[in-house]
Amino acid sequence: MDTALVVGAGPAGVAVALLLRRAGYRVDLAELDVDTARRVRDMLAQAGLDLAVIDGPGTPQSATLVVEALEEEPDQRAPVLADLLATCRADCLLLSTTLTGLTGRVLGFRLSAPTALRRLVEIAPGPETETPQLATAFALARVLGRQAVAAPLDRPSIGTRLMQRLYEMADMMLMDGAIPHELDEAMVAFGWDMGLYEAQDLVGLAQAYGARKAQASTRDPRRRYIPIQDRMVEEGRLGKLAGVGWYRYPGGGGAVIDPLVEDLVREEAWFAGIAPRLFTAQEMQERLALALFHEGALMLADGTATAAGDIDTVSVAGLGFPAGRGGVMAYAEALGRDAVRQSLEPLADADPVIWAPLPPLA
Repeated sequence: MDTALVVGAGPAGVAVALLLRRAGYRVDLAELDVDTARRVRDMLAQAGLDLAVIDGPGTPQSATLVVEALEEEPDQRAPVLADLLATCRADCLLLSTTLTGLTGRVLGFRLSAPTALRRLVEIAPGPETETPQLATAFALARVLGRQAVAAPLDRPSIGTRLMQRLYEMADMMLMDGAIPHELDEAMVAFGWDMGLYEAQDLVGLAQAYGARKAQASTRDPRRRYIPIQDRMVEEGRLGKLAGVGWYRYPGGGGAVIDPLVEDLVREEAWFAGIAPRLFTAQEMQERLALALFHEGALMLADGTATAAGDIDTVSVAGLGFPAGRGGVMAYAEALGRDAVRQSLEPLADADPVIWAPLPPLA
């Protein structure tokens, strides 16, 4: 039996450890923080999941597969990755669940979350990755029942850009008057596998919060920044594991609408001087689809994506876009280019930064 070591017992680490366990690996889940390790052990025990959580860095020299799943920023993860590179076996496949800060032969291997719903894994080669290692990573994705796509090392991936744009558009509509649970309901009615905010509760809000803070110095000042999610985290609304996020989860059960969230959203709009307006379900559905199509077209123009089909694959397998509509680019094509162009024009007039005119080639 192959042996795997997963370093980092956050949501990504637990998810990949459970997938490896189901695929037949003997798995050790290592956590550097003692309090986090104890909390995760308790959580797994309550869920009836048999998965060993050990304190400390584990023993990478005995594993055939090592996965770094720390949630810290690249500069904080770098020493851990360096130690893993120095101590793991020469024939060990070394993966990271993020696509940034890769060194040596470490490959990025990011699972789309929530993993119970999404089947995508994005794989990015490290600076010294060789072809056999890359092929092994793609083979591992198949073993785990995932659909793998290649991700670039030098720029945000298709999945990253689509997800960021999706959240940006949804948060902008919240600021302008939409209600979180109604937006989720509109998405499900359109065919999404889950509403955006309920899905974020499952994943947890803390990691995205850290990423936003880390990007503060490089953020385009012309682009609207919506502080709603920041305030959610700062008030302890961290998601389902915390018992409250965009929804409440009494007794650890299913999502229950929390009217305090709407109050929080409306208060942030008031601080920003925005008078809320009504959004119909159809308007929310169309605005989200248009934002994804627009970002997809930009990626085709700048070379992040080489084919519309790749964007469709990522939108369905990684974001939960309705498979029956073929993916976001196929859906736009079915609507007709003239119809999509006419829908984009007034949006570009109102906000030429968010809705930048597309290059003629796109």
